[in-house]
Amino acid sequence: MDTLKGKGAVVTGAASGIGKAIATAFIEAGASVLLCDRNAAALEAAAQELGERAISRITDVSDERQVEGAMRAAREAFGSLDIVVNCAGFGAIAPLIELPGDKWSAVQAVTLGGVFYGVKHGARQMLEQGRPGVIINISSVNARQAGEGQSAYCAAKAGVDMLTRCGALELGAREIRVVGIAPGLVDTPLTRHELENPAMRELFLGVIPMNRAVAAEEIAAAAVFLASDHARSINGETIAIDGGSLTRGYPALLTGLRKVS
Repeated sequence: MDTLKGKGAVVTGAASGIGKAIATAFIEAGASVLLCDRNAAALEAAAQELGERAISRITDVSDERQVEGAMRAAREAFGSLDIVVNCAGFGAIAPLIELPGDKWSAVQAVTLGGVFYGVKHGARQMLEQGRPGVIINISSVNARQAGEGQSAYCAAKAGVDMLTRCGALELGAREIRVVGIAPGLVDTPLTRHELENPAMRELFLGVIPMNRAVAAEEIAAAAVFLASDHARSINGETIAIDGGSLTRGYPALLTGLRKVS
């Protein structure tokens, strides 16, 4: 499949999980990818696994200069920067009134700030080279659905969705599309320990009509489509891939677990 043949891409959070799945799918579709992550060992292993069209670059997305450098490096390495996927992010589970301010700030710096820097500097490189581009922001169902104990993450992801819309508004006329993907529960190394907890698994699957977690490869397939010319009129939209969980409420991770146990 050569849907993205000859394209140059950056994927943040690419050492594992959704980010790695997207990078893998992009390479299979013909693109070259600069993989960005803070986990040096996992990042290098991913690049080795993906082959000669994958380059690793240790990047802390909360640092604007590092993000700017990664975008420039991808353009220089591949001849163009055509696709940016802002995937890096994390959350913190704690009651709102007990959430430390430094933890709140850390979540916003990576999960929201990293996306802002990725859109800003990815778009700058695309404008300088004078050719169309696509920026894909990985959001979450938690951008639309409140999660108990997840105020920092929900707020950050809601901000990601609005950045997607603002970016699409400002950049669409300049041939840069900004779109988003909002995963629900995805089976990744980060969530696997939760899925192996019977009580937690019951809470999550109980609100998913399809009664299963989403595979990271399903998110990656959507990213390939959105990055391709097949999606050339999709701009400013964030697509939920969640097995239908948005049709119900989000699981109560604090009170619900106490009731189950």
